[in-house]
Amino acid sequence: MGRGSGVSIGMSDRESSGSSIEAPRVLAESGRVKRYVFKPSGRVRWVVVGRERDYLLLPEAPYCSCDDFYFRVLHKQKPRCYHLDALEIARREKLYEEIEEEDSWYDRLMSEWTSEQP
Repeated sequence: MGRGSGVSIGMSDRESSGSSIEAPRVLAESGRVKRYVFKPSGRVRWVVVGRERDYLLLPEAPYCSCDDFYFRVLHKQKPRCYHLDALEIARREKLYEEIEEEDSWYDRLMSEWTSEQP
């Protein structure tokens, strides 16, 4: 997991399947949405701490690095993954943790967040 992301917290069966409308709220309320701000550049990256790894989210795209996004969202089987829904809730209700990192950590963390292996 990413520097500063803490310990992965287990999810219920409903959340892990992504089939419950409660799953995004559980993610947001459990403090698993992180806003990384890199200094001094001011670059911002959003991350959701998942069961197996951290997922990079680009809300402007919208994009998530999870398998559900790749297999279901990009193939038009569903409009978005629940990580993006959790991010929306966390931003709206200020439920995210903000983490400041030096720019020297940017490449290392981006590499971790975009790798395919947990």
